[in-house]
Amino acid sequence: MKHIKLASALGLVLGMTVVGAASAAATGGTIRFTGAVTDETCTITGGAGTDGGTGNFVVALDPVRASLLAAAGDVAGAKPFQVIIGGPGQGSCVNGKVATMSFLASSPRIDATTGALTNALVGEATLTQVQVMEDDGTPINLADPANGVRSPAIVNNTAIIDFQSQYLATGAATPGLVDTSVVYAVTYN
Repeated sequence: MKHIKLASALGLVLGMTVVGAASAAATGGTIRFTGAVTDETCTITGGAGTDGGTGNFVVALDPVRASLLAAAGDVAGAKPFQVIIGGPGQGSCVNGKVATMSFLASSPRIDATTGALTNALVGEATLTQVQVMEDDGTPINLADPANGVRSPAIVNNTAIIDFQSQYLATGAATPGLVDTSVVYAVTYN
């Protein structure tokens, strides 16, 4: 019986040593935390022209023919969309304040030359970007850190910022899908 207990104890010690060695060999990583401290806490929602998501939302551009994007600088498929700041009854979204929506210039899909968004899908529509514009059609240079667009004053705890987006060719575009994104932040004054 002593031999069985000794063998069991020896097995337990060896097993713990192996587990300890495996734990010591484990790899680490990075946890990224982001945020902001603000005196306003308005919700941000995609309005007309979007899927209506809160915080993150999708603007689905209509398909266009590649022949409309035959040369660098050609644009096609302009689509209006809205970003809704706050909403009725959101007392923390203070009337009279102005929201400024800025696009993070270091977002990985921004082309520093065009200020537009590159296609994230490899092997799909090439030489095709997505250009974000103010409501009047003025292109927004997303690569410019000072690219903020101001809302009208918040009324009834709500403000709406109108935008447009469209395809932008950087050469003779080829057919395929387009998918891209940009990070934004909203500040209040």
